[in-house]
Amino acid sequence: MAATTTLTQLSDIRDQAAAALEPQGPDDPDVLVDVVDSLYPPVLMLLWDDPWLAPGAGAPSMGPCLWTARLQVLCVAGRLEPGPGIRTLEELVAYTVARLKADPYPWPLETVTAPRVFEIASIAYLGARVSYAVPITV
Repeated sequence: MAATTTLTQLSDIRDQAAAALEPQGPDDPDVLVDVVDSLYPPVLMLLWDDPWLAPGAGAPSMGPCLWTARLQVLCVAGRLEPGPGIRTLEELVAYTVARLKADPYPWPLETVTAPRVFEIASIAYLGARVSYAVPITV
């Protein structure tokens, strides 16, 4: 994990993650910084996880920080229907982990859920949640 001297504000962390994840090629997924009620997969949606904020220094490997925020990347592979859903989801999770790992800001990976069904606007989607414990200031 790369060291950084300036921590990002809570209000800027989703935009910073979106910049690190933004598409660089025609096959890269779109990134949604805000919660939406409709989407076109494959897509990454940036959300907050629980607990949203925790005071203190966070994990010892993160160095000193004032807060730890739990950022979640919801990887949405597609509607729940026959097709390459799991393979697409595996690619989205690998893309997310690789892109945030390559970013100079520290994005400590916390958990990745197994594939699950998520409902958005009464439509079933296949997805997984990639959660990060991110050092921030408020």
